[in-house]
Amino acid sequence: MQIWQVGLDIQENGFYALAVQRQRYGWQLRHWCFQPVYSTQSQVMMPVISAEMIPLLRQWRRKLPKRISVRIALPASSILQQSIPLPEQKLSRQEQSWLVDASLSKLFPLAAKELAIDYRVVNSINSAYLMTEKPEQPDEIVVSAARRAEVQQWLGALAQADIFPEIIDTVPCVLRAMAESAGVVQNDLLFHQLTRQFLLVSSAKQPFFYRLQPNEMMNSVERIASAIQIYQQVSGVIAAQVGYSGLDSDMPLPPNVNRWSPLAALQQLSAPLPDSPHQFVLACGLALRQEDNDASG
Repeated sequence: MQIWQVGLDIQENGFYALAVQRQRYGWQLRHWCFQPVYSTQSQVMMPVISAEMIPLLRQWRRKLPKRISVRIALPASSILQQSIPLPEQKLSRQEQSWLVDASLSKLFPLAAKELAIDYRVVNSINSAYLMTEKPEQPDEIVVSAARRAEVQQWLGALAQADIFPEIIDTVPCVLRAMAESAGVVQNDLLFHQLTRQFLLVSSAKQPFFYRLQPNEMMNSVERIASAIQIYQQVSGVIAAQVGYSGLDSDMPLPPNVNRWSPLAALQQLSAPLPDSPHQFVLACGLALRQEDNDASG
């Protein structure tokens, strides 16, 4: 029997968890929860799991099967991501690794020994949504870097709650992949609302791009307009449609902004279901995240 794959999305306001299990006819939703956490620790400067959260995580872990595969994502504020264009000739995994290693000093300002590095090969155009029988070849490598010391802080805090992640990913990549799996329109700009910030991520049809922006006293509509403007300035692309996820908006959303559910990627659902599934986008994306068998770092 397939073990549960559990996505754990830790945010400043609490943690979201969602578990899936692969069945004969697709993915089955096995568990979900949101646990609010009220912390006295400021996570603006140091996004580390708060002391108040650890016992709540431990209680949550005890409710799950003993053998599970837990996946987490480092917050966008903790990681650096850059992309490397691939040459026209196909590279082996070893050659991809050599290309990444040779590019590190140009991509990131810190010494390689201070960083935990991962990468994935992606399509800038997702062939699954194109009306063609010839699949597009991956044409860029997204390289992610985080300070080793901060990764160890996260793992140490989770270990206190008896949680030992098998996979660590990054929020922008998880959001992008989840949108693909859920069938979100491919020319959308993805907008994810956090407690103090919002994240904009390019869709799979566009070259990889993300940016984390402070809320800065703007309402939801103003933040979305700001995201569209930032993306247009950087890419030259005007996002006609925006896919919205994360915390609920404080105002009615414009007609070109669509709240989307990650549950569209699952084949077997049973009540009760989350009232606000768009808040579980990252947890579900982590749960569905593939093993690192064909892409590594």
